[in-house]
Amino acid sequence: MTDPHALYTTLIKPALPLFVLVGVIYGVRFFYHRFRSSFKGSLGEALVTQGTFRLLDPERYRGFSDLYLPRPDGDGLTQVDHVVVSSFGIFVIETKNYTGWIYGAEHQAKWTQTFGSGGKFSFQNPIWQNRLHLRALAKLLKLPESKFRPVIFFMGGSAFKTELPGYVIDTSLTGYINGIEGVLLQPEEVVAANAALAELVARTNKRAAKRELLAGIKRRKSAMA
Repeated sequence: MTDPHALYTTLIKPALPLFVLVGVIYGVRFFYHRFRSSFKGSLGEALVTQGTFRLLDPERYRGFSDLYLPRPDGDGLTQVDHVVVSSFGIFVIETKNYTGWIYGAEHQAKWTQTFGSGGKFSFQNPIWQNRLHLRALAKLLKLPESKFRPVIFFMGGSAFKTELPGYVIDTSLTGYINGIEGVLLQPEEVVAANAALAELVARTNKRAAKRELLAGIKRRKSAMA
């Protein structure tokens, strides 16, 4: 009869590090695929809040992230990635943490992300998403849309393969914002906008807001089916 202790000592124990490594790899792969969208979104938010916001002059700019506010049509909520308030306008920032080649046009409903392997992925036109957010902010802050500046920021090493508007960028977000010099807001408008957005952040229950946001998306999809 085989000695269990000898079997463990000679066969199983030496292989334990390999078993642990394989288990860790499969665990990481599972959680990455299960929560990939949330992870990439959180990473993109962190890069902007901890990078761009910290590099902007706090005397001239104030940043807000992950805002939930009523849609301009009144049908539930919309979520805005980032907003930067300044006398040079209110920057409404949509971030996309994508790799690969990006194909799209301002008036196309869907854009395409492609990879060297031949894989493709379609996603909603972020310009259209950003316009909805801009209108929602204009309504909330009671300001004309001309006071706002749209920005679509692709991070993650993607490259544009079609001509896109100048506010769709894949390089330094900080540099882009700092490069805008035309004054759009008076000092009192800057103060009022900052106060309104700070109040919105303070009163938002993000867990409840996310539920309401998802319920609205599901409701609109059902209505279109």
